[in-house]
Amino acid sequence: MKKEYIYTVIIAAIFSFCYSCTPEDEVISTDPGFNLEFSVDTVYFDTLFTSKEDENIDMTSITKRFMVYNRTNNAVNISEISLSDPNSIYGLLINGFATEKVENTFLRGGDSMLILAEANIPYQDQSEILEYNAEVNFFTNGNRQNVTLNAFSEDPFYISGGPIVFGDVVWTKGRPYVIIDSLYIEQTSSLTAEAGTRIIFDNDAKLLVSGSLQLLGTTEDSVRLESIRLDNQYENAPGQWGGIIYDSLSHDNKIFGTFLRNATFGLYIYHPDNDTDVDLHIENSTIQNISQVGVSVINADVKVVNTIISHTISYAYAHASGGNCEFLYNTVVNSNTGFFRERPSVAFESEKEDIQLTFINNIIWGSLSNEFLISEGVVEKSITNNILKTESQEISTEDNLLNQDPYFRYPYSYNFQLADDSPARGFGVAIEGITTDQIGNNRTTPPDVGALQWQEEVEEML
Repeated sequence: MKKEYIYTVIIAAIFSFCYSCTPEDEVISTDPGFNLEFSVDTVYFDTLFTSKEDENIDMTSITKRFMVYNRTNNAVNISEISLSDPNSIYGLLINGFATEKVENTFLRGGDSMLILAEANIPYQDQSEILEYNAEVNFFTNGNRQNVTLNAFSEDPFYISGGPIVFGDVVWTKGRPYVIIDSLYIEQTSSLTAEAGTRIIFDNDAKLLVSGSLQLLGTTEDSVRLESIRLDNQYENAPGQWGGIIYDSLSHDNKIFGTFLRNATFGLYIYHPDNDTDVDLHIENSTIQNISQVGVSVINADVKVVNTIISHTISYAYAHASGGNCEFLYNTVVNSNTGFFRERPSVAFESEKEDIQLTFINNIIWGSLSNEFLISEGVVEKSITNNILKTESQEISTEDNLLNQDPYFRYPYSYNFQLADDSPARGFGVAIEGITTDQIGNNRTTPPDVGALQWQEEVEEML
């Protein structure tokens, strides 16, 4: 009997010792007042395009993440992590598994866990932008806490399967047009985009023009051409879609009041002919974040007015092999592309037919020592009243300002408004028919050079 008592005491002591050796961060708290902490209270997905399963168009969102923290010294058993609506548009990845619900998750004291979430919203053919909310619930010791998931959806008009435009087609402001595969405008047809139209391109998608393309934005309401990736990390990433390509059959092409960004080529035109009719007219537009050439012209007649071209990894504007070019009141800047660059921003060269060049009231600036290059085969009708960064010894210093910083207001944030002390102010010469700048401000007498007339900076009230 005495032996049995001794054994009992020893076993109890062993159990007591083992328990006392359990690390504090593994001792599970049963405190009903226990609370987890979260890195955010709401996960925002912004506005997403919807998925159209019948056309195999999957627009699942990027994956968002948030952290769950146990700030106490003791462990906790999270009895359940689940979506408030298992049939919602959201999906979770918890502990490496795609699931709508997990039970009994052990979280040590002072430890954390990562939860991933994504959204996939079905196409509903709605004109309105819809909002979707759901909650990720966490149950611990009888308490419920949650993190909200928030997204907005937009049903675009999907253009898929490599379609061809026949006849005269008009796109209007409202729901965006999303081109999944390249869109082709045949020779006798036209596509017109009215002010406010949004055209979105999937990866490498192009707009191919044998007919007529007219993008008719205004200073108040632009036409926008952008990539399908809307999240912040891709906002200014070049090379996400192919660009607009005009062939020798195209005609009556206008790019007015248009904002085009993040393409491989901005605009490419090859149009040999025997007339001087303008094949491509660009006015009051912006082309930026291009991985190749912003505007590439081969033997075509082009007019560019009040336009900003910036952040191109190769040329911003390149013109070769003949044709006419009127380049008036434009701002071309390549100072901080984030990529190695060795070609000048603007270049003209022709080995066969001459290029007839009129180049007035422009700013050409960038990080290279030579951003403006004229080679053989260029007939200079007029190169005057420009600010040019160049190594050329043949450009008149009486009529142009060479290698003088134009002093933009905030160039690193794509703001090319002229600073108060800019030498571009009042350096221009009046051009008949051009009385306003890119955004509708009146030109002064004499006018400023570049796409934007100087305006007094307005301080925002806090």
